[in-house]
Amino acid sequence: MSPTLSRRRLLQLAALVPFAGLATGAGASAPVALRGLQLVVPVPPGAQPDLIARWLIEPLARRAGLPGIVVNRPGAAGALAADAVLAAAPDSGTLLLGGLDHVAYSHLNSNRRALDPLVDFVPVGAVNRDTWVVVTASDGPSRTLAALAERSRREPLNYASLGEGSTAHLLSARLARAAGIEAQHVPYRDPWMPDLLAGRIQFAVAPTPAVLAQLKGGRLRALATLTDARLPLPGEPPTARELGLAGQEFYGGLFLFAAAALAAHAPRLNGWLIETLGEPELVQRYRDAAIEPTAIGLDATATLVRQRLQQVDAMRLAVFGRTR
Repeated sequence: MSPTLSRRRLLQLAALVPFAGLATGAGASAPVALRGLQLVVPVPPGAQPDLIARWLIEPLARRAGLPGIVVNRPGAAGALAADAVLAAAPDSGTLLLGGLDHVAYSHLNSNRRALDPLVDFVPVGAVNRDTWVVVTASDGPSRTLAALAERSRREPLNYASLGEGSTAHLLSARLARAAGIEAQHVPYRDPWMPDLLAGRIQFAVAPTPAVLAQLKGGRLRALATLTDARLPLPGEPPTARELGLAGQEFYGGLFLFAAAALAAHAPRLNGWLIETLGEPELVQRYRDAAIEPTAIGLDATATLVRQRLQQVDAMRLAVFGRTR
């Protein structure tokens, strides 16, 4: 065996040593004391992850007995936010609130080394689970997914996402292939909702919380859901499976990621998050936004991250012919 350790192995050892010291009570230095908590979100103010961060920060910081703030670092498909968390001083308590898009896949389009959510970071908790839905403008001509497919054979159609290779892009491409929809992907830096409502974009696959207000307001129509069972949405849209499209189910969600240097704090951060997600006021906010809280431990969080990586890698392989 070579005496030279890879960077990946060094990071793995660095993440494990603090836990060993805590368990034995000897042979390891005490973890750095935290000065505060910062939740970095890879989206602008007002976007759904930003709202969730602002719901979380006060009760989370209260439990930690520390000051807390939300920091917005949008851009570069999440790479700016991920880099900011990795570069932050450990005692700043800087965490990333984001999805796998913002960690495992954010650097791929810039030809940089892919970050590893289980090596470069420590997943300290799952924040939510959300569902996904296929939507179009309610005043558009397509009232069903089959009608959208038929329309695509008569005129050029576009669908939106917030970036090449994003989960929304992968889900849309996979669905379009299965449903026989011929459409061009249009990646957006800014919100695509105005163009969808104006008919410049003909459909989108999006998390239900991101489109719920427009669905309830009658400005969007749901054509199908990517869920196991129907959702209580206006129009009672069918699931993709009910439409004969098997294997389209997907459940997304956000995680709290800490840099590997904060691994010793992961158990406490996870405990504070679980307690926060159980607060009645927060539970009600989640319910009103069609979001499901996921209060799970560290091991279950790591398992969920691995499962999501496998699922997204499979979609990337189908769409791009490669994973990362």
